[in-house]
Amino acid sequence: MRLDVEHRLAFAYDGYIRESFLELRVQPKTTAHQTVGSFVLAVGPPTRVARYTDWNGNLVHHFGVTRYHDRIEVLSRSAVSTHPPAGTTPAIELPHRLHDFLQFGGPVRLSPALRKFQRSLTVPRGARPGDRVKAISGQIGRHFTYQKDVTRYDSSTDDFLKLGAGVCQDFAHLMLAVLRGLGIPCRYVSGYLHVDAKGDAPSQSHAWVEFYSPGDGWVAFDPTHDREVDERYVVVGHGRHYDDVPPNRGIFRGTAREVLTAEVRTRATGERPLLGAPEAIQLIDLPVFKEIPERRRDYDIVAAEAAAQQQQ
Repeated sequence: MRLDVEHRLAFAYDGYIRESFLELRVQPKTTAHQTVGSFVLAVGPPTRVARYTDWNGNLVHHFGVTRYHDRIEVLSRSAVSTHPPAGTTPAIELPHRLHDFLQFGGPVRLSPALRKFQRSLTVPRGARPGDRVKAISGQIGRHFTYQKDVTRYDSSTDDFLKLGAGVCQDFAHLMLAVLRGLGIPCRYVSGYLHVDAKGDAPSQSHAWVEFYSPGDGWVAFDPTHDREVDERYVVVGHGRHYDDVPPNRGIFRGTAREVLTAEVRTRATGERPLLGAPEAIQLIDLPVFKEIPERRRDYDIVAAEAAAQQQQ
């Protein structure tokens, strides 16, 4: 499937901030199951954008704005061709590389609440990892409800277990916790899920897991929807948990309040060849100032009122 993905981020501040630094993980990866044809990243205010590859092979862009500003915008556009898994993926990871994906930490917590939930599960003994994952996913789906705005980006597996509801990030974290408790290496996957929708309805960022099966390598599974991953899924990054692969992470200097808005749109465009530049950086023309323009808005209001009076 050929998918075009557009991801918009806007950071608005109720006052001027002195400087800011932002790190982005929004560029899809080329993997055995997907090919990235082009990627364009636009940021504003205009600044220099750099890129590096992190320890999980994720592509990370980062930039800073060092003059006063009250808004940052980010727009990424990706053209990706996804391929449904054909058979298995050869196991190429060395055993020592799997150690990190067996550890608890961050939002994936080994706690009394998790141990109690694990004891309530029925997991087929001696079954292949894939069969165990399916059995666990079905039981998670019966115990928990998908519901927005009940958990936060920094919620843990304990929060999810207590609330009984959450979003894809929470389902993925709980699946990771249970699998690691069984000694199955597994990792968090961030990306996009294409949803067939009428009109211009937005799609969504999404999270799922990959578990390691000897002889098969990494196998993807979506515990939120209790299904195997297909060509509708676009991988952006892999990590131990969400904290390794947030779409955006940053800091700023100032006392302003930040409001983030995010929107993802995907569009299936058939199987036509991928065209365009492999990668490009563009700039969005947003203003910056050497000094805080404290009277700028007041002046604009007065000027507008004066101009309106002259027209009367």
